[in-house]
Amino acid sequence: MRPSNIELAFKKCKQEHRPALLTFTVSGDPNKKKSFEILKSISSYADICEIGVGHNCNTGDGKQIQDSTYRAIENGIKIKDTFAIVKRFKKTKNAKPVILMGYYNTIFQYGENQFIKKCKQVRVDVA
Repeated sequence: MRPSNIELAFKKCKQEHRPALLTFTVSGDPNKKKSFEILKSISSYADICEIGVGHNCNTGDGKQIQDSTYRAIENGIKIKDTFAIVKRFKKTKNAKPVILMGYYNTIFQYGENQFIKKCKQVRVDVA
C-alpha cells in the first residue's frame, strides 16, 4: 500500500533531520477569497496544512481560534466553502497535505458518509 501524503511529509522531515511544520488557518477568515490566499501563502513554509472548520459553539478552542471562527461565520463560511477552498488549493503547484480540524457536530449535520465522500473528492489527506 502506498504511504499517505502525511506519512511522506513526516518521512521527508525525518530525512532532513528537522521537525515538521504544521500550519493552521481557519477556513473563511477573514473571508473566503483571502482564506484561500492565506492557505496558499503559509503552505510555502509548511509541511502539512491544517484548516479549521468553523462551528458557532467552539468553546474548546483558544481565543484566537474562536475569534477567527466567529469572523468566518459572520462572513457566511459554510462547510461547502471549506471543501471548495481545499479543492482549489489541491490544484495549485506543490500543494501540501491538508487536514481538517473541527467539531463532530459539523460532520454529523453534514452527514458522516457524505462528509467522508466529499473529503475524498477534494483530496483532504488522511494518515
